[in-house]
Amino acid sequence: MRRRLEALAGAIAAAIFALLFVTFVVQVAARFLFNRPLAWSDELVVILYIAMVFWSAATLLKEREHVMFDLVYAALPARGQRLMALVGVVLIAGLMGVLLPYAFDYVRFMHREPTAVLGVPFSWVFAPFLVFVLAVVLMYVHKGWKLLRSGWREQL
Repeated sequence: MRRRLEALAGAIAAAIFALLFVTFVVQVAARFLFNRPLAWSDELVVILYIAMVFWSAATLLKEREHVMFDLVYAALPARGQRLMALVGVVLIAGLMGVLLPYAFDYVRFMHREPTAVLGVPFSWVFAPFLVFVLAVVLMYVHKGWKLLRSGWREQL
């Protein structure tokens, strides 16, 4: 089941990127081949880029794929690493959990404001950020749960 969900998330990210790329190529062709720049394509590329970044970060990027400076963490014994990981989980999940209602409120507020060219409500543009914040909260709550269970060493 997990592999299917990851494959679906990857397919969605690839589709967003493909649409972004095609839109970008259309914009370049319109501007440099026909000397007729398209305003809508520029705006769509920005919207798709925002969607791709937050969707991919929320669904595809693993914690171990981030750059980490872990000299102190690596020098600690396993129990110290566990404690440090739990503190990190509480900080990240807690701060993102506090952010979530405010982000939701802002996205809802931005529904009244459309984009300049396409007229898409800004709530649609910023909605992927909500997916990202919620995914981070859920991922770190899950990690915290695993750190509190018997097989916690696998999480380090």
